[in-house]
Amino acid sequence: MDHERAFLQAIRDEPDDDAHRLICADWLEEQGGAERTARSAFIRAQCRLAALPCGDPGRADLEDEAADLLADHEHEWTQPLHGVAEDWQFARGFLESITLRGEDFLTHAERLFEFAPLRAVHLLLHPRDVPRLAACPFLQYVETLNFRRCHLNDRSLQQLLTSPYLTRLKALDFGGNAITTAGVQSLVPSALMGRLRRLDLSRNIGIGDKAVRLLAKAPQAENLEVLSLARTNTTLEGFHHLLESTTLTRLTDLNMAGARSSWAQHAFPLHSLPESILLRQLHRLDLSETRLPITLPALLNSPSLSNLRALCLRHVRASSTDAEVLAESETLMNLTTLDLRNNSLGSGGVQALAESPRLASLTHLDVGSNNIRDPGAQAIAASPHLRNLIVLELAGNGIGGPGLQALAASSNLDGVRALNLASNFIGADSVRALGESPHLARLSLLNLGDAYLEEDSARLLAGSANLGRLRTLLLPKNQLGDAGARALAQSPNLKQLLTLDLHENRIGKAGAEAFAATPHGRRLRRIDLRGNVFTDTQEALLRDRFGDAVLL
Repeated sequence: MDHERAFLQAIRDEPDDDAHRLICADWLEEQGGAERTARSAFIRAQCRLAALPCGDPGRADLEDEAADLLADHEHEWTQPLHGVAEDWQFARGFLESITLRGEDFLTHAERLFEFAPLRAVHLLLHPRDVPRLAACPFLQYVETLNFRRCHLNDRSLQQLLTSPYLTRLKALDFGGNAITTAGVQSLVPSALMGRLRRLDLSRNIGIGDKAVRLLAKAPQAENLEVLSLARTNTTLEGFHHLLESTTLTRLTDLNMAGARSSWAQHAFPLHSLPESILLRQLHRLDLSETRLPITLPALLNSPSLSNLRALCLRHVRASSTDAEVLAESETLMNLTTLDLRNNSLGSGGVQALAESPRLASLTHLDVGSNNIRDPGAQAIAASPHLRNLIVLELAGNGIGGPGLQALAASSNLDGVRALNLASNFIGADSVRALGESPHLARLSLLNLGDAYLEEDSARLLAGSANLGRLRTLLLPKNQLGDAGARALAQSPNLKQLLTLDLHENRIGKAGAEAFAATPHGRRLRRIDLRGNVFTDTQEALLRDRFGDAVLL
Protein backbone atom coordinates (compact mmCIF):
# COMPACT_ATOMS: atom_id res chain seq x y z
CA MET A 1 0.00 0.00 0.00
CA ASP A 2 1.47 3.40 -0.98
CA HIS A 3 1.67 6.32 1.44
CA GLU A 4 -1.45 8.15 0.21
CA ARG A 5 -3.62 5.04 0.47
CA ALA A 6 -2.25 4.33 3.92
CA PHE A 7 -3.11 7.86 5.07
CA LEU A 8 -6.63 7.59 3.65
CA GLN A 9 -7.17 4.24 5.36
CA ALA A 10 -6.01 5.67 8.67
CA ILE A 11 -8.42 8.60 8.26
CA ARG A 12 -11.26 6.23 7.37
CA ASP A 13 -10.54 4.15 10.45
CA GLU A 14 -10.28 7.16 12.81
CA PRO A 15 -12.08 10.02 11.03
CA ASP A 16 -12.24 12.28 14.09
CA ASP A 17 -8.49 12.19 14.77
CA ASP A 18 -6.77 15.13 13.05
CA ALA A 19 -3.35 13.61 13.67
CA HIS A 20 -3.64 11.39 10.57
CA ARG A 21 -4.71 14.35 8.44
CA LEU A 22 -1.86 16.55 9.65
CA ILE A 23 0.72 13.78 9.15
CA CYS A 24 -0.58 13.47 5.59
CA ALA A 25 -0.20 17.25 5.18
CA ASP A 26 3.43 17.03 6.35
CA TRP A 27 4.14 14.22 3.91
CA LEU A 28 2.57 16.13 1.01
CA GLU A 29 4.71 19.16 1.77
CA GLU A 30 7.83 17.01 1.86
CA GLN A 31 7.02 15.64 -1.61
CA GLY A 32 7.14 19.16 -3.04
CA GLY A 33 5.40 20.57 -6.09
CA ALA A 34 2.86 23.38 -6.24
CA GLU A 35 -0.26 21.21 -6.11
CA ARG A 36 0.87 19.03 -3.20
CA THR A 37 2.09 22.07 -1.27
CA ALA A 38 -1.29 23.72 -1.81
CA ARG A 39 -3.10 20.58 -0.67
CA SER A 40 -0.95 20.47 2.45
CA ALA A 41 -1.82 24.08 3.26
CA PHE A 42 -5.51 23.39 2.60
CA ILE A 43 -5.59 20.44 5.00
CA ARG A 44 -3.94 22.47 7.75
CA ALA A 45 -6.21 25.49 7.20
CA GLN A 46 -9.41 23.43 7.33
CA CYS A 47 -8.23 21.49 10.39
CA ARG A 48 -7.46 24.71 12.23
CA LEU A 49 -10.81 26.12 11.11
CA ALA A 50 -12.72 23.11 12.44
CA ALA A 51 -11.13 23.61 15.85
CA LEU A 52 -12.22 27.26 16.18
CA PRO A 53 -15.58 28.26 17.69
CA CYS A 54 -18.06 30.05 15.43
CA GLY A 55 -17.42 33.51 16.80
CA ASP A 56 -13.64 33.33 16.83
CA PRO A 57 -12.10 36.36 15.06
CA GLY A 58 -9.53 34.13 13.38
CA ARG A 59 -12.15 32.24 11.38
CA ALA A 60 -12.57 34.79 8.60
CA ASP A 61 -8.94 34.71 7.45
CA LEU A 62 -8.78 30.91 7.65
CA GLU A 63 -12.03 30.59 5.70
CA ASP A 64 -10.62 32.87 3.00
CA GLU A 65 -7.34 30.95 2.86
CA ALA A 66 -9.08 27.60 2.52
CA ALA A 67 -11.59 28.93 -0.02
CA ASP A 68 -8.85 30.45 -2.17
CA LEU A 69 -6.86 27.21 -2.20
CA LEU A 70 -9.95 25.19 -3.05
CA ALA A 71 -10.98 27.57 -5.82
CA ASP A 72 -7.53 27.22 -7.41
CA HIS A 73 -7.25 23.44 -7.16
CA GLU A 74 -10.69 21.90 -6.75
CA HIS A 75 -10.87 20.73 -10.36
CA GLU A 76 -7.70 18.65 -9.96
CA TRP A 77 -8.51 17.42 -6.46
CA THR A 78 -11.93 16.08 -7.50
CA GLN A 79 -11.06 14.60 -10.91
CA PRO A 80 -12.42 11.07 -10.17
CA LEU A 81 -15.81 12.58 -9.26
CA HIS A 82 -16.39 14.31 -12.57
CA GLY A 83 -19.27 12.74 -14.45
CA VAL A 84 -20.26 10.72 -11.37
CA ALA A 85 -21.08 13.07 -8.50
CA GLU A 86 -23.47 16.01 -8.66
CA ASP A 87 -22.01 17.81 -5.66
CA TRP A 88 -19.39 17.37 -2.95
CA GLN A 89 -17.94 19.06 0.13
CA PHE A 90 -14.54 19.05 1.81
CA ALA A 91 -14.09 18.94 5.60
CA ARG A 92 -10.81 19.14 7.50
CA GLY A 93 -8.90 18.91 4.25
CA PHE A 94 -10.56 15.87 2.69
CA LEU A 95 -13.62 15.16 0.63
CA GLU A 96 -16.17 13.81 3.10
CA SER A 97 -19.61 14.55 1.64
CA ILE A 98 -20.98 13.62 -1.78
CA THR A 99 -24.27 13.81 -3.70
CA LEU A 100 -24.96 11.41 -6.54
CA ARG A 101 -27.54 9.08 -8.05
CA GLY A 102 -28.02 5.82 -6.20
CA GLU A 103 -27.23 3.82 -9.32
CA ASP A 104 -23.88 5.61 -9.71
CA PHE A 105 -23.06 5.07 -6.04
CA LEU A 106 -23.68 1.34 -6.31
CA THR A 107 -21.61 1.14 -9.50
CA HIS A 108 -18.63 3.21 -8.33
CA ALA A 109 -18.67 2.77 -4.52
CA GLU A 110 -15.34 0.94 -4.34
CA ARG A 111 -13.56 3.57 -6.43
CA LEU A 112 -15.16 6.45 -4.52
CA PHE A 113 -14.15 5.14 -1.11
CA GLU A 114 -10.64 4.39 -2.32
CA PHE A 115 -10.37 8.00 -3.46
CA ALA A 116 -11.80 9.75 -0.39
CA PRO A 117 -12.74 9.10 3.26
CA LEU A 118 -16.44 9.69 2.63
CA ARG A 119 -18.62 10.12 5.70
CA ALA A 120 -21.82 11.70 4.34
CA VAL A 121 -23.69 10.45 1.28
CA HIS A 122 -26.75 12.06 -0.29
CA LEU A 123 -28.33 9.56 -2.66
CA LEU A 124 -30.90 10.23 -5.36
CA LEU A 125 -32.18 6.70 -4.97
CA HIS A 126 -34.97 4.75 -6.65
CA PRO A 127 -36.94 2.49 -4.26
CA ARG A 128 -35.99 -0.58 -6.28
CA ASP A 129 -32.31 0.00 -5.46
CA VAL A 130 -32.71 -0.01 -1.66
CA PRO A 131 -32.02 -3.77 -1.22
CA ARG A 132 -28.77 -3.45 -3.21
CA LEU A 133 -27.79 -0.45 -1.14
CA ALA A 134 -28.47 -2.32 2.11
CA ALA A 135 -26.03 -5.02 0.94
CA CYS A 136 -23.26 -2.54 0.07
CA PRO A 137 -20.28 -3.10 2.43
CA PHE A 138 -19.01 0.46 1.98
CA LEU A 139 -21.90 1.70 4.10
CA GLN A 140 -19.71 0.70 7.05
CA TYR A 141 -17.82 4.00 6.63
CA VAL A 142 -20.90 6.22 6.27
CA GLU A 143 -22.08 8.36 9.18
CA THR A 144 -24.78 10.38 7.37
CA LEU A 145 -27.28 9.03 4.83
CA ASN A 146 -29.60 11.45 3.05
CA PHE A 147 -32.54 10.21 0.98
CA ARG A 148 -34.40 13.52 0.70
CA ARG A 149 -37.23 13.50 -1.86
CA CYS A 150 -36.58 10.02 -3.25
CA HIS A 151 -40.19 8.74 -3.14
CA LEU A 152 -39.17 6.09 -0.60
CA ASN A 153 -41.83 4.44 1.55
CA ASP A 154 -42.11 2.35 4.72
CA ARG A 155 -40.94 -0.75 2.87
CA SER A 156 -37.82 1.11 1.73
CA LEU A 157 -36.99 2.08 5.30
CA GLN A 158 -37.58 -1.47 6.50
CA GLN A 159 -35.27 -2.83 3.78
CA LEU A 160 -32.55 -0.37 4.77
CA LEU A 161 -32.81 -1.52 8.39
CA THR A 162 -31.78 -5.03 7.33
CA SER A 163 -28.30 -3.82 6.41
CA PRO A 164 -25.52 -5.15 8.68
CA TYR A 165 -23.23 -2.30 7.57
CA LEU A 166 -24.85 0.72 9.25
CA THR A 167 -22.58 0.46 12.27
CA ARG A 168 -21.31 4.05 12.02
CA LEU A 169 -24.52 5.72 10.93
CA LYS A 170 -25.41 8.69 13.14
CA ALA A 171 -27.63 10.81 10.90
CA LEU A 172 -30.57 9.70 8.75
CA ASP A 173 -32.54 12.06 6.49
CA PHE A 174 -35.78 10.70 5.07
CA GLY A 175 -37.28 14.16 4.48
CA GLY A 176 -39.85 14.54 1.72
CA ASN A 177 -40.69 10.87 1.20
CA ALA A 178 -43.70 8.67 1.96
CA ILE A 179 -42.87 7.42 5.45
CA THR A 180 -45.82 6.80 7.77
CA THR A 181 -46.35 5.57 11.30
CA ALA A 182 -45.57 2.02 10.13
CA GLY A 183 -42.07 3.09 9.11
CA VAL A 184 -41.48 4.76 12.46
CA GLN A 185 -42.74 1.61 14.20
CA SER A 186 -40.01 -0.33 12.39
CA LEU A 187 -37.30 2.23 13.11
CA VAL A 188 -37.93 2.84 16.80
CA PRO A 189 -37.02 -0.65 18.17
CA SER A 190 -34.09 -1.13 15.77
CA ALA A 191 -30.42 -1.17 16.74
CA LEU A 192 -29.90 1.76 14.35
CA MET A 193 -32.24 3.97 16.36
CA GLY A 194 -29.95 3.66 19.35
CA ARG A 195 -27.02 4.99 17.31
CA LEU A 196 -28.77 7.90 15.64
CA ARG A 197 -27.91 11.44 16.67
CA ARG A 198 -29.86 13.20 13.89
CA LEU A 199 -33.20 12.16 12.42
CA ASP A 200 -35.08 14.12 9.75
CA LEU A 201 -38.62 12.98 8.96
CA SER A 202 -39.84 16.34 7.68
CA ARG A 203 -42.40 16.60 4.87
CA ASN A 204 -43.72 13.07 5.36
CA ILE A 205 -47.44 13.74 5.61
CA GLY A 206 -48.10 10.18 6.76
CA ILE A 207 -46.37 10.93 10.06
CA GLY A 208 -48.72 12.18 12.75
CA ASP A 209 -49.13 12.27 16.50
CA LYS A 210 -48.99 8.49 16.96
CA ALA A 211 -45.56 8.32 15.33
CA VAL A 212 -44.34 11.26 17.42
CA ARG A 213 -45.55 9.53 20.59
CA LEU A 214 -43.53 6.45 19.64
CA LEU A 215 -40.39 8.59 19.25
CA ALA A 216 -41.03 10.52 22.44
CA LYS A 217 -41.35 7.35 24.53
CA ALA A 218 -38.71 5.17 22.87
CA PRO A 219 -35.69 4.39 25.09
CA GLN A 220 -33.75 3.73 21.88
CA ALA A 221 -34.14 7.42 20.96
CA GLU A 222 -32.17 8.61 23.97
CA ASN A 223 -29.14 9.60 21.87
CA LEU A 224 -31.05 11.85 19.47
CA GLU A 225 -29.68 15.39 19.39
CA VAL A 226 -31.50 16.73 16.31
CA LEU A 227 -35.09 15.89 15.35
CA SER A 228 -37.07 17.41 12.48
CA LEU A 229 -40.79 16.82 12.14
CA ALA A 230 -41.39 19.93 10.06
CA ARG A 231 -44.48 19.95 7.85
CA THR A 232 -45.61 16.49 8.83
CA ASN A 233 -49.15 15.83 10.02
CA THR A 234 -48.15 16.52 13.61
CA THR A 235 -50.52 18.57 15.76
CA LEU A 236 -50.50 20.12 19.19
CA GLU A 237 -51.01 16.69 20.73
CA GLY A 238 -47.77 15.41 19.20
CA PHE A 239 -45.92 18.51 20.36
CA HIS A 240 -47.18 17.84 23.86
CA HIS A 241 -45.84 14.26 23.71
CA LEU A 242 -42.39 15.69 22.98
CA LEU A 243 -42.64 18.22 25.81
CA GLU A 244 -43.47 15.41 28.23
CA SER A 245 -40.71 13.10 27.02
CA THR A 246 -38.28 11.81 29.62
CA THR A 247 -36.18 9.85 27.12
CA LEU A 248 -35.12 12.59 24.68
CA THR A 249 -32.63 13.89 27.21
CA ARG A 250 -29.96 14.84 24.66
CA LEU A 251 -32.17 16.64 22.17
CA THR A 252 -30.83 20.14 21.46
CA ASP A 253 -32.42 20.90 18.06
CA LEU A 254 -36.16 20.54 17.44
CA ASN A 255 -37.92 21.52 14.22
CA MET A 256 -41.71 21.61 14.49
CA ALA A 257 -42.34 24.04 11.63
CA GLY A 258 -45.89 23.78 10.36
CA ALA A 259 -47.30 22.02 13.44
CA ARG A 260 -50.98 22.84 13.83
CA SER A 261 -53.81 22.82 16.28
CA SER A 262 -56.27 19.94 16.31
CA TRP A 263 -59.55 18.88 17.81
CA ALA A 264 -57.55 17.82 20.87
CA GLN A 265 -56.18 21.27 21.63
CA HIS A 266 -58.62 21.86 24.47
CA ALA A 267 -57.31 18.75 26.19
CA PHE A 268 -53.78 20.14 25.92
CA PRO A 269 -54.00 23.89 26.56
CA LEU A 270 -50.71 25.66 25.91
CA HIS A 271 -51.40 29.29 26.64
CA SER A 272 -47.79 29.37 27.80
CA LEU A 273 -45.01 26.84 27.51
CA PRO A 274 -44.89 24.43 30.44
CA GLU A 275 -41.76 23.51 32.33
CA SER A 276 -40.11 20.72 30.40
CA ILE A 277 -36.77 18.92 30.49
CA LEU A 278 -36.76 18.97 26.71
CA LEU A 279 -37.30 22.73 26.46
CA ARG A 280 -34.59 23.54 28.97
CA GLN A 281 -31.96 21.65 26.98
CA LEU A 282 -32.85 23.02 23.54
CA HIS A 283 -30.28 25.10 21.65
CA ARG A 284 -32.37 25.48 18.49
CA LEU A 285 -36.14 25.64 18.10
CA ASP A 286 -38.08 26.09 14.86
CA LEU A 287 -41.79 26.85 15.20
CA SER A 288 -42.22 28.50 11.81
CA GLU A 289 -45.72 28.49 10.31
CA THR A 290 -47.14 26.95 13.45
CA ARG A 291 -50.72 27.41 14.49
CA LEU A 292 -50.23 26.28 18.08
CA PRO A 293 -52.12 28.27 20.73
CA ILE A 294 -48.96 29.72 22.25
CA THR A 295 -48.78 33.49 22.45
CA LEU A 296 -45.48 34.93 21.29
CA PRO A 297 -44.90 36.92 24.50
CA ALA A 298 -45.34 33.70 26.51
CA LEU A 299 -42.89 31.93 24.23
CA LEU A 300 -40.31 34.72 24.17
CA ASN A 301 -40.29 35.12 27.95
CA SER A 302 -40.40 31.45 28.84
CA PRO A 303 -37.62 30.63 31.33
CA SER A 304 -37.61 27.11 29.87
CA LEU A 305 -35.79 28.46 26.80
CA SER A 306 -32.86 30.03 28.60
CA ASN A 307 -30.32 27.85 26.75
CA LEU A 308 -31.66 28.68 23.29
CA ARG A 309 -29.10 29.78 20.70
CA ALA A 310 -31.25 29.74 17.54
CA LEU A 311 -34.92 30.64 17.19
CA CYS A 312 -36.87 30.37 13.94
CA LEU A 313 -40.33 31.94 13.81
CA ARG A 314 -41.08 32.42 10.14
CA HIS A 315 -44.64 33.30 9.19
CA VAL A 316 -46.14 33.29 12.68
CA ARG A 317 -47.85 36.70 12.39
CA ALA A 318 -45.30 38.37 14.63
CA SER A 319 -45.87 42.12 14.96
CA SER A 320 -43.76 45.09 15.99
CA THR A 321 -45.09 44.58 19.53
CA ASP A 322 -43.77 41.01 19.53
CA ALA A 323 -40.39 42.29 18.34
CA GLU A 324 -40.33 44.71 21.26
CA VAL A 325 -41.04 41.84 23.67
CA LEU A 326 -38.24 39.81 22.10
CA ALA A 327 -35.86 42.75 22.34
CA GLU A 328 -36.50 42.97 26.08
CA SER A 329 -36.40 39.23 26.78
CA GLU A 330 -33.89 38.18 29.41
CA THR A 331 -34.45 34.55 28.40
CA LEU A 332 -33.08 34.96 24.89
CA MET A 333 -29.85 36.81 25.65
CA ASN A 334 -27.76 33.92 24.29
CA LEU A 335 -29.31 33.91 20.82
CA THR A 336 -26.88 33.80 17.92
CA THR A 337 -29.47 33.06 15.20
CA LEU A 338 -32.81 34.82 14.87
CA ASP A 339 -35.10 34.11 11.91
CA LEU A 340 -38.28 36.19 11.70
CA ARG A 341 -38.87 36.11 7.95
CA ASN A 342 -42.39 36.68 6.60
CA ASN A 343 -43.93 38.51 9.52
CA SER A 344 -45.18 42.04 10.14
CA LEU A 345 -42.39 43.60 12.18
CA GLY A 346 -42.23 46.83 10.20
CA SER A 347 -39.51 49.38 10.70
CA GLY A 348 -40.51 49.90 14.34
CA GLY A 349 -40.09 46.25 15.21
CA VAL A 350 -36.68 46.02 13.55
CA GLN A 351 -35.61 49.23 15.24
CA ALA A 352 -36.49 47.69 18.62
CA LEU A 353 -34.35 44.66 17.78
CA ALA A 354 -31.46 46.80 16.57
CA GLU A 355 -31.47 48.90 19.74
CA SER A 356 -31.47 45.90 22.08
CA PRO A 357 -28.19 45.12 23.86
CA ARG A 358 -29.69 41.71 24.68
CA LEU A 359 -29.22 40.68 21.04
CA ALA A 360 -25.56 41.61 20.84
CA SER A 361 -24.56 37.96 20.28
CA LEU A 362 -26.45 37.65 17.00
CA THR A 363 -24.42 36.34 14.07
CA HIS A 364 -27.36 35.36 11.82
CA LEU A 365 -30.32 37.71 11.39
CA ASP A 366 -33.20 37.15 8.96
CA VAL A 367 -35.93 39.79 8.84
CA GLY A 368 -36.82 39.27 5.18
CA SER A 369 -40.35 40.17 4.01
CA ASN A 370 -41.21 42.30 7.01
CA ASN A 371 -41.82 45.65 5.28
CA ILE A 372 -38.99 47.30 7.19
CA ARG A 373 -38.33 49.86 4.43
CA ASP A 374 -35.46 52.33 4.61
CA PRO A 375 -35.88 53.18 8.34
CA GLY A 376 -35.48 49.51 9.27
CA ALA A 377 -32.35 49.10 7.15
CA GLN A 378 -30.94 52.31 8.60
CA ALA A 379 -31.62 51.05 12.14
CA ILE A 380 -29.63 47.87 11.44
CA ALA A 381 -26.82 49.90 9.91
CA ALA A 382 -26.66 52.26 12.89
CA SER A 383 -27.04 49.69 15.66
CA PRO A 384 -24.26 49.68 18.25
CA HIS A 385 -25.08 46.05 19.08
CA LEU A 386 -25.20 44.24 15.71
CA ARG A 387 -21.45 44.11 15.18
CA ASN A 388 -21.06 40.32 15.04
CA LEU A 389 -23.26 39.63 12.03
CA ILE A 390 -22.10 36.97 9.58
CA VAL A 391 -25.38 36.40 7.71
CA LEU A 392 -27.86 39.22 7.06
CA GLU A 393 -31.14 38.50 5.23
CA LEU A 394 -33.17 41.55 4.18
CA ALA A 395 -35.00 40.32 1.06
CA GLY A 396 -38.42 41.66 0.11
CA ASN A 397 -38.52 44.68 2.40
CA GLY A 398 -39.09 47.64 0.11
CA ILE A 399 -35.63 49.02 0.87
CA GLY A 400 -34.46 51.74 -1.50
CA GLY A 401 -31.54 54.08 -1.94
CA PRO A 402 -31.30 55.62 1.57
CA GLY A 403 -31.44 52.24 3.32
CA LEU A 404 -28.98 50.61 0.94
CA GLN A 405 -26.57 53.54 1.17
CA ALA A 406 -26.69 53.30 4.98
CA LEU A 407 -25.93 49.58 4.88
CA ALA A 408 -23.04 50.06 2.46
CA ALA A 409 -21.52 52.64 4.81
CA SER A 410 -22.00 50.62 8.00
CA SER A 411 -19.13 48.91 9.81
CA ASN A 412 -21.73 46.44 11.13
CA LEU A 413 -21.24 44.64 7.82
CA ASP A 414 -17.48 44.21 8.24
CA GLY A 415 -17.82 40.53 9.12
CA VAL A 416 -20.84 39.69 6.95
CA ARG A 417 -20.19 36.78 4.59
CA ALA A 418 -23.72 36.37 3.18
CA LEU A 419 -25.97 39.33 2.29
CA ASN A 420 -29.44 38.91 0.80
CA LEU A 421 -31.00 42.08 -0.64
CA ALA A 422 -33.22 40.42 -3.24
CA SER A 423 -36.59 41.94 -4.14
CA ASN A 424 -35.76 45.43 -2.97
CA PHE A 425 -35.56 48.69 -4.95
CA ILE A 426 -31.91 48.55 -5.98
CA GLY A 427 -30.73 50.85 -8.73
CA ALA A 428 -27.32 51.56 -10.20
CA ASP A 429 -26.43 54.13 -7.53
CA SER A 430 -27.03 51.61 -4.77
CA VAL A 431 -25.07 48.92 -6.61
CA ARG A 432 -22.19 51.40 -6.93
CA ALA A 433 -22.30 52.06 -3.18
CA LEU A 434 -22.30 48.35 -2.41
CA GLY A 435 -19.46 47.66 -4.84
CA GLU A 436 -17.31 50.46 -3.45
CA SER A 437 -17.97 49.65 0.20
CA PRO A 438 -14.89 48.51 2.14
CA HIS A 439 -17.28 46.91 4.64
CA LEU A 440 -18.36 44.23 2.16
CA ALA A 441 -14.88 43.00 1.28
CA ARG A 442 -15.46 39.67 3.05
CA LEU A 443 -18.68 38.81 1.24
CA SER A 444 -18.77 35.31 -0.19
CA LEU A 445 -22.51 35.37 -1.10
CA LEU A 446 -24.50 38.28 -2.52
CA ASN A 447 -28.14 38.04 -3.59
CA LEU A 448 -29.51 40.91 -5.69
CA GLY A 449 -32.23 38.93 -7.45
CA ASP A 450 -35.45 40.56 -8.66
CA ALA A 451 -34.07 44.02 -7.92
CA TYR A 452 -34.67 45.99 -11.13
CA LEU A 453 -31.02 45.77 -12.20
CA GLU A 454 -29.95 46.57 -15.75
CA GLU A 455 -26.68 46.36 -17.67
CA ASP A 456 -25.08 49.34 -15.90
CA SER A 457 -25.49 47.54 -12.56
CA ALA A 458 -23.82 44.44 -14.00
CA ARG A 459 -20.88 46.57 -15.14
CA LEU A 460 -20.55 48.07 -11.67
CA LEU A 461 -20.55 44.62 -10.05
CA ALA A 462 -18.05 43.35 -12.59
CA GLY A 463 -15.75 46.30 -11.93
CA SER A 464 -15.76 46.03 -8.13
CA ALA A 465 -12.46 44.87 -6.67
CA ASN A 466 -14.09 44.81 -3.22
CA LEU A 467 -16.31 41.91 -4.30
CA GLY A 468 -13.39 39.75 -5.36
CA ARG A 469 -14.06 37.15 -2.65
CA LEU A 470 -17.56 36.34 -3.90
CA ARG A 471 -18.17 32.63 -4.35
CA THR A 472 -21.91 32.94 -4.98
CA LEU A 473 -23.58 35.75 -6.95
CA LEU A 474 -27.35 35.56 -7.40
CA LEU A 475 -28.90 37.93 -9.94
CA PRO A 476 -32.07 36.18 -11.18
CA LYS A 477 -35.10 38.02 -12.57
CA ASN A 478 -33.31 41.20 -13.55
CA GLN A 479 -32.77 42.82 -16.95
CA LEU A 480 -29.00 42.58 -17.41
CA GLY A 481 -29.19 41.67 -21.09
CA ASP A 482 -26.28 40.72 -23.32
CA ALA A 483 -24.18 43.71 -22.33
CA GLY A 484 -24.52 42.91 -18.64
CA ALA A 485 -23.76 39.23 -19.23
CA ARG A 486 -20.66 40.16 -21.22
CA ALA A 487 -19.41 42.43 -18.42
CA LEU A 488 -19.78 39.64 -15.85
CA ALA A 489 -18.23 37.01 -18.11
CA GLN A 490 -15.15 39.17 -18.74
CA SER A 491 -14.65 40.42 -15.17
CA PRO A 492 -11.35 39.40 -13.55
CA ASN A 493 -12.78 40.53 -10.20
CA LEU A 494 -15.32 37.69 -10.20
CA LYS A 495 -12.93 34.88 -11.03
CA GLN A 496 -13.54 33.19 -7.64
CA LEU A 497 -17.20 32.52 -8.42
CA LEU A 498 -18.47 28.98 -7.91
CA THR A 499 -22.16 29.77 -8.40
CA LEU A 500 -23.69 32.36 -10.73
CA ASP A 501 -27.46 32.68 -11.13
CA LEU A 502 -28.64 34.69 -14.14
CA HIS A 503 -31.92 33.03 -14.96
CA GLU A 504 -34.55 35.30 -16.57
CA ASN A 505 -32.24 38.17 -17.52
CA ARG A 506 -33.01 38.74 -21.21
CA ILE A 507 -29.70 37.23 -22.26
CA GLY A 508 -29.36 36.06 -25.84
CA LYS A 509 -26.76 35.14 -28.44
CA ALA A 510 -24.04 37.64 -27.51
CA GLY A 511 -24.32 36.89 -23.80
CA ALA A 512 -24.15 33.13 -24.37
CA GLU A 513 -21.08 33.48 -26.55
CA ALA A 514 -19.42 35.73 -23.96
CA PHE A 515 -19.85 33.09 -21.25
CA ALA A 516 -18.73 30.30 -23.56
CA ALA A 517 -15.51 32.26 -24.15
CA THR A 518 -14.94 33.58 -20.61
CA PRO A 519 -11.38 33.16 -19.35
CA HIS A 520 -12.62 33.05 -15.75
CA GLY A 521 -15.25 30.30 -15.72
CA ARG A 522 -13.15 27.26 -14.87
CA ARG A 523 -14.16 27.34 -11.22
CA LEU A 524 -17.90 27.60 -11.83
CA ARG A 525 -19.76 24.59 -10.47
CA ARG A 526 -23.20 26.03 -11.28
CA ILE A 527 -24.26 28.68 -13.79
CA ASP A 528 -28.00 29.13 -14.12
CA LEU A 529 -29.08 30.58 -17.47
CA ARG A 530 -32.61 29.28 -17.55
CA GLY A 531 -35.34 31.58 -18.79
CA ASN A 532 -33.08 33.24 -21.35
CA VAL A 533 -33.44 32.71 -25.11
CA PHE A 534 -30.71 30.72 -26.84
CA THR A 535 -30.51 28.75 -30.07
CA ASP A 536 -29.38 25.12 -30.18
CA THR A 537 -25.97 26.33 -31.34
CA GLN A 538 -25.53 28.62 -28.32
CA GLU A 539 -26.72 25.95 -25.92
CA ALA A 540 -24.16 23.56 -27.42
CA LEU A 541 -21.39 26.13 -26.89
CA LEU A 542 -22.37 26.56 -23.25
CA ARG A 543 -22.56 22.82 -22.63
CA ASP A 544 -19.19 22.29 -24.27
CA ARG A 545 -17.71 24.89 -21.95
CA PHE A 546 -19.48 24.12 -18.67
CA GLY A 547 -20.89 20.61 -19.05
CA ASP A 548 -23.43 19.69 -16.38
CA ALA A 549 -22.63 22.87 -14.44
CA VAL A 550 -24.81 24.97 -16.76
CA LEU A 551 -28.60 25.00 -16.39
CA LEU A 552 -30.48 25.91 -19.57
